Amino acid sequence: MPSEYDYASQSSGSNPGTWLGLSIASTVCCCTPFGIVGIVFSALAMGARDRNDMDEMERQLSRARGWTIAAIVCGIIGGIIVFAVRGTSDLN
Repeated sequence: MPSEYDYASQSSGSNPGTWLGLSIASTVCCCTPFGIVGIVFSALAMGARDRNDMDEMERQLSRARGWTIAAIVCGIIGGIIVFAVRGTSDLN
């Protein structure tokens, strides 16, 4: 006879990603402060998933996704600014 935990994990469907890997990569490569916040929310989502609290997991995943994307966007914008400043300084 399946336990309550087995039923909850089977009924939740596929196991969604937690954005943890991308949060770590954005922390290292893009924008450290925003990436760290993304890592924290990813970890909170994993904890909620382990408790089978799917509503909380979705909230935390949404936050992790937002902060991770913000880190990537800030990293790209920062890179463009750095290359633009370096490019103009080479012309003088």
